[in-house]
Amino acid sequence: LPRYLTDEEVCRVRDDFERRVNEARYAAQRRDALLDRAAFYLMWQAGLRLGEVEELRLEDLDLAQRKLIVRQGKNRKDRAIYLTDTIVRTLQAYLAVRGQGEAEHVFLYRHLPVCKELIWAHMKYAGERVGVKVTPHRLRHTCATQLLNAGCKITSIQKLLGHRELGTTLIYARVHDQPVADDYYTAMQRIEKSLE
Repeated sequence: LPRYLTDEEVCRVRDDFERRVNEARYAAQRRDALLDRAAFYLMWQAGLRLGEVEELRLEDLDLAQRKLIVRQGKNRKDRAIYLTDTIVRTLQAYLAVRGQGEAEHVFLYRHLPVCKELIWAHMKYAGERVGVKVTPHRLRHTCATQLLNAGCKITSIQKLLGHRELGTTLIYARVHDQPVADDYYTAMQRIEKSLE
């Protein structure tokens, strides 16, 4: 069965990322902390795969409509991802200090597209700081588990995660159905409210 973080563990990791942003003393330190925080929220609340975070382009973001497009994700399929207000705020904060780079990737590190190994390591280190085992895929499993527990339908979760086969998503529960966007926004509002 997939491993996921408990609500208490998510809070500890989230609070660590928030603390690092608030305690950053230098511009570069703040930019890196904002990058890490935005990547964390994309994997936790939007269920993005590590490679999808790495490959995300500026043109794929539609923050006004609270969504993004994952292009050529696993199985070479595009899909829409809905964003909470929290994700939008973390992306806007990062983009405000992102700087210029050689590519149009959303996430840059030292003016180059960020590599997934760096994101993976930063998630791991955040977990170590608060005593929680964190990996990008565990954050993705946490997203699916929390959405399901908050009442999101399994078919909506399947579409959000980009699973080709429902059986892959059925690891989390039995089959349900309802429009993806309605389920997602309702469930994520409950999750955010329960973590306040």
